[in-house]
Amino acid sequence: METDWVGLGEALKAARLALRPKPTQADVAQTLGVSRATVQNIEQGKALTRVNTTIRAYAQLVGWTPESPERVLAGGPPVKAGPPAVEPAGRPEAEGLPLTVQEELEREGALVDTAVVHLPDGTSVTVIVKGASKSPTPEERQRNLQAWRRVQPMLRELTFPADRDSA
Repeated sequence: METDWVGLGEALKAARLALRPKPTQADVAQTLGVSRATVQNIEQGKALTRVNTTIRAYAQLVGWTPESPERVLAGGPPVKAGPPAVEPAGRPEAEGLPLTVQEELEREGALVDTAVVHLPDGTSVTVIVKGASKSPTPEERQRNLQAWRRVQPMLRELTFPADRDSA
């Protein structure tokens, strides 16, 4: 059986363009946590050899069931899963997070980096670094990354006095 990656990409693109409001490739990339180039490659059927989690997430974003990519690859139609989940707030991975964290994840701005800083008492701090611009220029990306690299060592040096909890 031959798989039609170009057909799958075209179907995903058509489904994206049918959504209201109509998300851009950059919107889809941000929601899925991938680059715009990845979304472009999926929509063009390029460099694809298997249905991965990104393709499944894209399918769900446009309102398809998780099995729909395989159906389309085999020449069939996608199966609608109900209302599309266009807004990142509806993403399952955001459920259970404090509202302030959810809001920050949804804030416009390109992802710069993430880090987990392990503290001496066994707890950890998770950092999500986002730039101010949704579509930064290469120079803005570099400035964002440099700013993060200056702060990163300070976070790793965090220490807490042993008697702080008893105060």
